[in-house]
Amino acid sequence: MELNLQVWKELATDCALLVDRPDEPGADPPYYINRIEELLRRTDLFVSILTHRRPPESVSANSATGLRCSPYSLFEIRLAERADIPRLILYEQGTRFRPPETTRPWEAYIEFFCGTKERRIEAQRWTTFVQAKIQDWKAWASNHRRPVSYERSRNAVILVSATLYDGAGTGIQQSLWDSGYKPVRCNPSEQSSGEVFRLLHEAGLVLTEFGTPDSRLEQVYAAVHGLGLPTIRMLSAASGPTDLPWILKGDPGGFENDIVMWNKPGDVLALVDPRIAAMGRISEALSDGDGLDYLQSKRYAKFFVFISHTLKGPDRALVEQIYTLLRAKHVIPFEYHKVNTAGIDWRAALDESLKKTTHFVAMLDPTYEQSETCEYELREILKRGNDVAILPFMIAGRDRPNPDLKNMHNELLSNQNPAANAEIVVQQVMQALDTTLGKSRQM
Repeated sequence: MELNLQVWKELATDCALLVDRPDEPGADPPYYINRIEELLRRTDLFVSILTHRRPPESVSANSATGLRCSPYSLFEIRLAERADIPRLILYEQGTRFRPPETTRPWEAYIEFFCGTKERRIEAQRWTTFVQAKIQDWKAWASNHRRPVSYERSRNAVILVSATLYDGAGTGIQQSLWDSGYKPVRCNPSEQSSGEVFRLLHEAGLVLTEFGTPDSRLEQVYAAVHGLGLPTIRMLSAASGPTDLPWILKGDPGGFENDIVMWNKPGDVLALVDPRIAAMGRISEALSDGDGLDYLQSKRYAKFFVFISHTLKGPDRALVEQIYTLLRAKHVIPFEYHKVNTAGIDWRAALDESLKKTTHFVAMLDPTYEQSETCEYELREILKRGNDVAILPFMIAGRDRPNPDLKNMHNELLSNQNPAANAEIVVQQVMQALDTTLGKSRQM
C-alpha cells in the first residue's frame, strides 16, 4: 500500500484516480470481468504495482507461469495490454514477472526490490531510478495523450446459439432493457462480416456463448476479444465438463473465474442479470487528496474491528469516540447496538459480523459478564482461536480481567476523559492492525 501511495503522489497533480468503490464499506465489488473491461474503456492511463505474494493454492497447483504475485492484479495487467492502454507497471523482483522484450514509448515496466521487513523501495533507488522513470512516462503521457470523454454505448450485442436465444432470449432482452441497454441480435448466419463488425464497434456490452456447433460464433468472439469489449461469457454444461477455448486460457486469475455455466436456458437469466446490473454502478474519478484518502482506506480494508461493551447513556461517549476515531483512520468498526436500534434482525447481523471479525475490542466494565450478549460475543470469538486478535480494556473502575482473558494483557483505562481513553484504545488497535499487516507481508 505504501508503494501505491508513493506512485499516486507522483501522478496526482495531473491525473484523477478511477475507482470501483463497493456499495457497502468493507465489501468487495463482485468479480465480474465485464465490469473491469468497462472501467478500462474509460481509462486514459493504466497503472499497476505488482508486489511479491504467494499465489492461492488453487492457482499454484495449476500455474503455468510460476509467478509469485496476485493473479487478479496480473490478469488486470493482461487486460490493459490487450486493449493497449498506455501503462505504467512497477513489479517487484521476487514476482518473476517479465516485461515484453520490446517496449514502446507509452509502456513503462519498472522493476524494483523491497526488503523483507520494510516493504518499501530503498530511498536512493526510488529517487535516482524509479521516480525518474515514472516522470519520463508521465511526460510522454502529457505530450501525447489528452483526457478523452467517454460515453458508454447503450447497444448490447447478443451473440449466442439459437438454442440459448430461443430459450432465454426474451428474458435476457428484458434485463438489458431494464438496465438501459438496447438489445441487438448478432447472427453471423444472416449478417455479413461488415455488418457484424459495425455492430461490435457500436456495442457497449456483449453477451456471448462458447461451446456451440456454430464455429462462426467463436470467430466473431475473437474480434470482440481483440477490441476489449465488455463481455459476459457463457458456456453450456448440459453435456458435462467442457474445455474453455484457447483464447480464454493462460491467464491465472482470469476468464475461468467468471464464466456463466448453465445446464438449461432457464438458468441463464439469474446468472447474467447481476452482471448486466453491475455495468450501471457508478465509478468515481478522484483527484489529488481524495485519491490519496481512498488509497489510505485500502490499507485496512480487509480488517473488521468488533467493539464489545455494555455502555449506555452518557457512558456511550467512550464508544462513540472510538468509533469516530477508527472511521477517520479508514478502519471499519462494528457494535451491535447501532444495528439493534436500526430495527433489523440484529442477531443475524451480529453473527455475520462475528464471523468476519479480525480484531475484537472488549470494553470490560464491572457488569460485562452480566450481559448475555457480551458473553455470547466473547464465546464466539474465543472459538475462532488465533484467527482473531483480542484487545481487552478494563474500564469504569474495574481492576480484574475477565477469567477467559486473564492470560493476555488487559489495559486499564482510568482517565476520566472519554476522549483520552478512546485515543489509547485506538492507538492499540492500530498497532495491532499494523502488526497483522506486517506478518501478512512476510508470508
